[in-house]
Amino acid sequence: MAVREWRAPAREDLIEQAKDRFLRGERPDIAGLAEEIGVSRATAYRWAGNYEELIGEIIAIVAEENFRHAVSRARGTGADRVVDAMRRGMRAIVGSEPYRRFLEADPQRALRIAASKDGPSQGRMIELHQELLEEEIAAGNLRLPVDAHTMAYALVRLAESFMYADLIAGEKPDIDKAVEVMKLMLSSR
Repeated sequence: MAVREWRAPAREDLIEQAKDRFLRGERPDIAGLAEEIGVSRATAYRWAGNYEELIGEIIAIVAEENFRHAVSRARGTGADRVVDAMRRGMRAIVGSEPYRRFLEADPQRALRIAASKDGPSQGRMIELHQELLEEEIAAGNLRLPVDAHTMAYALVRLAESFMYADLIAGEKPDIDKAVEVMKLMLSSR
């Protein structure tokens, strides 16, 4: 029988446990997480910040994992690859039961965390989309009418407006319409 070496709990353990709870549809309570991983509440709060900071980090981690998975499965090159990756990513988010529960529990707070400059997710998504656009530009597969950062910002904000349409405007989220607009934005002139 292999003996596992003991190590002190670390911030990453708290974040991983919080992410696991979130994905199970549970609220990642910082005090409960502290007890679960064996650290004091003060340490857990120092590592996590407040609830909004913790959930914002979890959303950013999950969104990045989702993005990377979508990009790895995306087909085509240039605009086709970018749009396919975004379509796959948006469908995964809209279809995520734990994420929908998070959004529906407190829509205003959830949007502030997930889809505004106040949370870590939006900025990270813009960076990742900019990297994807720059990769396609460097490969000679894509030309943009604006710089890659501006296009990434516009694409992310467009995706948010369609994914969260029910919360923002009382309309049904419509990924197909978002994809059509993205194709127009990325079409060569």
